[in-house]
Amino acid sequence: MNFNKKLAVAVSGAVLLMAGQFALADSATDIVDALVSKGVLTEEEGKLITKGHTSKTSVTPVVKEKDGAFTLESANGRNSVSLTGRMHLDARWNDAYVDGSGSDRDTASFSDQFELRRARMGVKGIFAKDFKYEVVASLPGTASVDVAYLDWAKLDAFQLRMGKFKQPFGLEQLTSSNNIGMMERSYVDQTVPAKKLGFQIMGSPRAGLTYALSTFQNNDTELGMDDGGKASGAARATINFAEIMGDKESIMHVGLSGLDSTYAVRPSSSSQTDVTSATATRATVSSFRTSGRGLSNAFRGQVGGTPCVSADYNCASEYTATVQNTAYGLEGIFASGPFKLVGEYSAADYKGKSQSSNISYDTKTYYVEAGWFITGEKYASSYKNGVFSSFKPNNAFDLDKGNWGAIEALFRAEGFDVDDVSMSGTGQRVQGSLSQASSNASTSGAKTYTGGFRWILNPNVVFKGNYAYTKFDHAFAPIDVQGATASVKDEKLLMFRTQFMF
Repeated sequence: MNFNKKLAVAVSGAVLLMAGQFALADSATDIVDALVSKGVLTEEEGKLITKGHTSKTSVTPVVKEKDGAFTLESANGRNSVSLTGRMHLDARWNDAYVDGSGSDRDTASFSDQFELRRARMGVKGIFAKDFKYEVVASLPGTASVDVAYLDWAKLDAFQLRMGKFKQPFGLEQLTSSNNIGMMERSYVDQTVPAKKLGFQIMGSPRAGLTYALSTFQNNDTELGMDDGGKASGAARATINFAEIMGDKESIMHVGLSGLDSTYAVRPSSSSQTDVTSATATRATVSSFRTSGRGLSNAFRGQVGGTPCVSADYNCASEYTATVQNTAYGLEGIFASGPFKLVGEYSAADYKGKSQSSNISYDTKTYYVEAGWFITGEKYASSYKNGVFSSFKPNNAFDLDKGNWGAIEALFRAEGFDVDDVSMSGTGQRVQGSLSQASSNASTSGAKTYTGGFRWILNPNVVFKGNYAYTKFDHAFAPIDVQGATASVKDEKLLMFRTQFMF
């Protein structure tokens, strides 16, 4: 080996040593390749020099950062893991007035309060290229599993999911709480199955089309997937005509959902005194809370429990009531540039049955929401696979540069209605904003109007503010408050949120 070649080998080796195992891998290899191309080194000599170096770098994990989130990815890109989290801290003021003595947890919801609405941590990622996973736990109080699922996601048109996940019903529910415009979802969301244990088939056969079909159980306990006598199922399909036509500035989305669910609920004995009867054993079939997490049990339907035949036999813990719930939902989005109009409608039927009583009724829920990004962001840029994903400001908040992030103005009108009430037996009842107190002729309902703003400083920090006015269809007497009268006719809520996520 001549002097020049020896010098080249020495220089190349020194560069590789100084490069270390990570930072200068590409540039060091480029130097050796250049020496080979100029004939200073042979290909065999070049491979010999880089052999040890490339063998190490080929298995070195890569750390990637995007929008404040970090991902550790294998060198071959087949495996990855990311840490995820969110924190939503709310402040809420309610001016509703309760006429009556005493209070319970329903009327306590009128209180002004701070609330740690959500605090979650988790991991998500990919392994073996074709499998995706996510596991998230809720942190306040006793930690619980929020979602935990595994996807086989090799094909866009056909994928499988198993675990605990959001069931395919409704646009709002399937849009992350990090990405909804208002602080809280609408009345429609209070009638959906939400996060359950199950199995799902899903996919996007082509751009602009999505579908999902699942079977699930309503309880995380040992009652079983068919604890009410048959398995539960949900389905959703969407089409975005704008995406099909290649229009990247607009959204023209239509979706249809269906639900058929049968499940068990355990009656329990109330510790509170009913204004019309003694303490009884009951199970709640369904209920509504006013928009913005205001008044609890603005409506509640309950089925009676099984009477005890022995004073020392706990019937409530041994017998369950069965709830049958069917529903369908319609949804639509029209968005052009920084403007959007979104709406959903859902109709549901509830039937509760125990050994001692029966109750059934129908519910209808709906909302229409308008939004405008004052700073010019386009809604279509955050629409993906039939839902809204995260919004990224055109210019992230930076006082030094005079940037304020993205600012959105919002307005929503929504409501719920309950009718066709039918009851028989012992212990069943309906409560809340009623036309007639707990009778087969009862109807219930409320309408809420909310104005608000969303200030997205960057992909990780968001501030929200909402003012909601709710008008009850019928004057409301707080539930289980001794001496309360039908004096609550409306509710006004002022609320703010600080939101952090990654």
